[in-house]
Amino acid sequence: MGIVELKSIDKSFGKNEVLKSVNLDVPEKKVFGIIGISGCGKTTLLKIMVGFYKPDKGTVSVNGKPLGKIKIKDIIGFATQSNCFYPKLNVEENLRYFGSLYGLKSKAMEKNINDILNLVGLKDSRKQIAENLSGGMQRRLDLACSLVNDPKILILDEPTEDLDPALRKQMMALIKKINSFGTTIIITSHMLEEVEHICDEVAIMHNKHVIEVGSVGKLRKIYGDKEEVHLRLASGNYDKIIKGLDKKDIISCEKDEKCLIVYTKKAKEVFNDLMNLADKNKEEVLSIDIQKPNLEEIFEGLTKK
Repeated sequence: MGIVELKSIDKSFGKNEVLKSVNLDVPEKKVFGIIGISGCGKTTLLKIMVGFYKPDKGTVSVNGKPLGKIKIKDIIGFATQSNCFYPKLNVEENLRYFGSLYGLKSKAMEKNINDILNLVGLKDSRKQIAENLSGGMQRRLDLACSLVNDPKILILDEPTEDLDPALRKQMMALIKKINSFGTTIIITSHMLEEVEHICDEVAIMHNKHVIEVGSVGKLRKIYGDKEEVHLRLASGNYDKIIKGLDKKDIISCEKDEKCLIVYTKKAKEVFNDLMNLADKNKEEVLSIDIQKPNLEEIFEGLTKK
């Protein structure tokens, strides 16, 4: 049993059905990703988890108890896509305000604020007005506000949206650090490469449903056991190589002037075949390697099915 369980969740807004028969089991102390195209219901699902929306049908439980019978604010922290802090307050004032909403006593509040400012790297900016912070610092402040109650479960909706690559990398490292302290993290993102690297398990949403859940390794097996062999030749001439391949081992090939990609279920055999063909045709091999399908390819393959 997971720390968060959703069973047979349906949700509509008027005639617009957003979620249908959604089941999820979020493992404790892991980073759990939810992916899907825009408008597939990811944010709605998160808001049902924190009690902002009530499902039309189905149940939500946390730590084995129905959501309505627990104090959500004692267990869950939530950061939305849009910043939740108050721009005219400074960093420390924002944390004190959110701490008061959670009902923190003064001693606990002081400790939590100091710990969190150290964690998110805002200790030296505690007196700075929020609207004057950089975009990356504002995102960290938003994360800090969701952590002020020291939640067991942290829910983050697109936490790296609108950040540049360097800041996204910093945010992912921070999320991983928070998880290392035993916090269960549920994250949505359209940055599938990030999800692949940070999440222990991933749920794929499509057409109102969760269609698959599992580690990236498990999803690869569901998607198919094909692998990719990437070959780069100095000449960029791949026609003779393709012609000489043993077709029974090949699913398909793609090529351009930079690279040949061979899709196969027998990667080692194809790897050796390509090396032999390159040698036979006196081609200079710049690089050759075996790659497994990434999460984006898995997502596309499973949603097409």
